[in-house]
Amino acid sequence: MLSNVTRIMRALSFGLLIAVFIAGCGTPRTTNSPSGTSSAGTAGKQEVSSGKSGNLTLNTSENSTTGSEASPPKTLTAESMISASQLDEGIKTKKNWQIVDVRERSEFATGHVPQAINIPLGSVETQITKIDKDRDVILICLTGVRAFSAWQTLVGKGYDPQHLKVLVGGMEQWKSLGSGEVTESIGGC
Repeated sequence: MLSNVTRIMRALSFGLLIAVFIAGCGTPRTTNSPSGTSSAGTAGKQEVSSGKSGNLTLNTSENSTTGSEASPPKTLTAESMISASQLDEGIKTKKNWQIVDVRERSEFATGHVPQAINIPLGSVETQITKIDKDRDVILICLTGVRAFSAWQTLVGKGYDPQHLKVLVGGMEQWKSLGSGEVTESIGGC
């Protein structure tokens, strides 16, 4: 038979565990950057949320700002988003899109959207000349968060937000489409 003290301790431990679980479920996930590492031009924490209007919002708390560049937009409008089914249809009808996958090379090598080129998020600014300003550009990552950061970077560098689109749900959504083809890399990227 358990003593009263032991029963009380177990009940308190269980209650504490439940409280921690509930508090964790309501806490927004924040990281230093979408890839978990600090990205160029961004200091502080970032959080992505979806509003009632269908827009994605990136909330940032910056520790400092550098340079005289204007702050990039923090909201991705519905016009700047593309669904996996819209992307699939565009590829099938041979739309003149440039598809840029901003995941790391190792992620890209495990499979990517057909016709995609790989420019990791941390390299977007240094490889910006590879991203065409004269075509619609589709930005892809695993979930959409890094693609949103790339969108912000490109808009901040003068790219027209009307010509930049983020794949909502990223490769996870693309793969769940079922009909969405995934190209395997042979011999690297």
